[in-house]
Amino acid sequence: MRPEGSRDRHRRIRSARHWLSGGCAALLLATSCCIAASQSDDAAKLLLRADGLKTADPGEFASLLQSLDARSKDLSPSQLEFLRYLRAWKAAYDGHYDVATPELQATVRETHDVTLKFRATAVLINVLLVGSHYEEAFTQLTQLLTLLPKVTDGAAREQALAVATQLYNEVGQYDLASAYAQKLIDENWHGRGVCKGWEALLRARALSGRSDTVGPEFASAIDACTQLSEMGYANFIRTWAATIYIAHARFDEAIRLLSDHYAETQRTGYRHLISSYDALLAEAYLQKGNLARARQFALSTIASSVRNEFTQPLVLAYRLLYGLAKQQGDYKLALEYHEKYAAADKAYLDVITARQLAYQRVAHESVASKAQIDILNRENHVLQLERALGDKAVENSRLYIVLLLMASGFIALWAYRTKRLQLHFMSLSQIDGLTGIANRPHFIKRSQDALESASRAQQPVCMMLCDLDHFKSINDRYGHAAGDLVLKRAVAECQNYLRPGDIFGRFGGEEFGFLLPGCALEDACLRAEQMRLMVSGIPASDGSAAKASASFGIAATASSGYDLRRLLADADSALYSAKRAGRNRVAVFDNNVAVMGSDVTESGPTPVPSAEGHEAAAAESDVTAARILGITGS
Repeated sequence: MRPEGSRDRHRRIRSARHWLSGGCAALLLATSCCIAASQSDDAAKLLLRADGLKTADPGEFASLLQSLDARSKDLSPSQLEFLRYLRAWKAAYDGHYDVATPELQATVRETHDVTLKFRATAVLINVLLVGSHYEEAFTQLTQLLTLLPKVTDGAAREQALAVATQLYNEVGQYDLASAYAQKLIDENWHGRGVCKGWEALLRARALSGRSDTVGPEFASAIDACTQLSEMGYANFIRTWAATIYIAHARFDEAIRLLSDHYAETQRTGYRHLISSYDALLAEAYLQKGNLARARQFALSTIASSVRNEFTQPLVLAYRLLYGLAKQQGDYKLALEYHEKYAAADKAYLDVITARQLAYQRVAHESVASKAQIDILNRENHVLQLERALGDKAVENSRLYIVLLLMASGFIALWAYRTKRLQLHFMSLSQIDGLTGIANRPHFIKRSQDALESASRAQQPVCMMLCDLDHFKSINDRYGHAAGDLVLKRAVAECQNYLRPGDIFGRFGGEEFGFLLPGCALEDACLRAEQMRLMVSGIPASDGSAAKASASFGIAATASSGYDLRRLLADADSALYSAKRAGRNRVAVFDNNVAVMGSDVTESGPTPVPSAEGHEAAAAESDVTAARILGITGS
């Protein structure tokens, strides 16, 4: 048996061992918790840093995302949601919209963070717009702007305002874009509003033609973006400055501005910005006469464009390459580039039209929805009155009838206004905004219908194309306002010689088309000559001695048939003959002399080309047919 002292000593030793083991376990647990807390804090800082570097430093942003992906197992659920949002943002920035869209939609659907849902929606709107889901994009934008007054997070508000300015600029709503850009400048979250807001504001001014000079505000905005390392926005501002320089024939300044920052733009990796730089440099070098450099940058524009996306720089590049190939006499290559140009131009115009119609439709539905809510509120009020005054039979009946008639009248008025708006929007989509005559798609549609009807009745039809001579010089010398006035006056003069069944449309710029059903060739020549004389009396500007003039090309179904494409091509060939013969004259397509025509003005007939001239004319006719292909939307 152990002594009592020995038993006490052993009890104390066991107690000490138990305490030590428990203390070590507690210490290990505390250490583990501290490490986890430290890792969580570190991840939160990395997420915030990545969010701040998205546009300022795309390379560092991508590196941070890789680092966060590698430690994703250590992130909390809310941090994982934010990481998914950042990955989706980068996919959209890189042009991988098929990857970005489902990730953003999942974030909007699953997150409980209202601010993150708001920000993901803002990015999703951009992706929907690029993916041609225009109506959904504008519907989402309407909801986003409705929630904006309730959002206090600066980053989220900045993102929503930037998206609003971009979408409204895309559909030509420059006043709305400018208003939201100014709000972005006024709020100036973390100093970023001045950079992004001024970029959007200068874009709206440049696209709307309200900026005639590159003023000090351009330099101030670029400085603000440079201080934030937002070189993408700084270089977009430079594109708007270069656009103004080129519009005013200051090509050296545009080339110098873009070339100085070309390498910097390439480093951003942003394809829309890079293709804009390439397209502007191609245009500037073309105007300078440096054809090799113009071709180089046109090809770079095509290479840097986002796949399956049709933009203005892409259209410009194909048009420029077509012109260079044609100028060099390589008609096969010219035809190839013209087909690509025509397809890109049609697709781009379709995109612009679809965006504008989607905006108008969503805006109209928003107004209609508000009207329906007002009607329901009024009807509810009527029911409440009916219940409250149930005991007063005669008086209540009369009051109910009056109120019902008022509600019915309001519904009828709302239906009438809705129909008026629908007809108005339909009319807007079919007419040229400047001259009030048919736009190109509507002219083509009506002409096809008229030719089919005339073909069945074997009725003669004439196609007449008109192009104002040296119209660019009028714009350059007297300004675009004077040019617009000349276009309006020319249209008004030509309309005096049209019959009710004739179709009159503007193809774009200074080119017009006339389809004259039931009109013989002699009558068409006479009316074209009358129009030419009236146009030649239009002053280039009020108080100016200089006069406008126009060239006309005519083709008839008797020689060209009832195919609209062939008829347009032959009329265009005749127009080219009139231009080549000295302009300000009328030329008729002659089926026996390739693209040559007969000049019916007092200057005498156009000379018939030699055998070599026949071959060149035939090649030119092929190129002309390709251009008409774009006009017809084939």
